[in-house]
Amino acid sequence: MRANTNFVVPSSKFKLAADSEQFLTTYSFGTHTAKHTFCKLCGITSFYFPRSNPDGVAVTVSCVDPGTIKHIETRYYDGKNWESSYEQSSISSFSKADNS
Repeated sequence: MRANTNFVVPSSKFKLAADSEQFLTTYSFGTHTAKHTFCKLCGITSFYFPRSNPDGVAVTVSCVDPGTIKHIETRYYDGKNWESSYEQSSISSFSKADNS
């Protein structure tokens, strides 16, 4: 089990630091909609492209420079019961450009 605290942003607002891509590797499984990105050196998932928000990027909070985030609203998501949790949540709205 993996506990990952992240926030979702529109893909258009996500910027990867210069030359970071050389340290990343990506895998997918199941529906292959989600793209899970890992650091080749330490294995952390700093961000990924979630199935719930294919037009967005889920960024791991602990990978963001201190002072960068001004506000985060915490919402819990039941990963074990993914389908029903997704249907009952508004998570898909978080990757829309006008919602950020």
